[in-house]
Amino acid sequence: MEKARLFDFNLTLPIIVAEFLFLMVALDKIYFAPLGKFMDDRDAAIREKLNSVKDTSGEVKQLEEQAAAVMKAARAEISAALNQMKREVALDLEVKMAEGRKKVEAELAVALENLERQKEETIKALDSQIAALSQDIVKKVLPL
Repeated sequence: MEKARLFDFNLTLPIIVAEFLFLMVALDKIYFAPLGKFMDDRDAAIREKLNSVKDTSGEVKQLEEQAAAVMKAARAEISAALNQMKREVALDLEVKMAEGRKKVEAELAVALENLERQKEETIKALDSQIAALSQDIVKKVLPL
């Protein structure tokens, strides 16, 4: 027998190479091809979901703009309704104040008339008392 050589090329090397190639092809067909297909499908699904999310973001912006427009219109409508209500309340208040003023002025006029009448009655009463007092004074001062 010859001395052992470092690289002995006999029939074992081609058999191991054939086994390696067979194992490589078998693993590619049985394990790596389905795994690659699964990962490609998963990647496609994720991209599709991302694209649909991007597409709906424009729709969401449009809906937000519509909501803002509706809110702005509602605020304007509420503001107009409040202003109209304020005007109506102010007019009603002015009418009630005018009625109150008229009522107070009428009562004041009646009270002033009563005071004027009482003043005239008091003056007449005082005139008659003055006349009576002046006659009493004249009788006491001038004895006749």
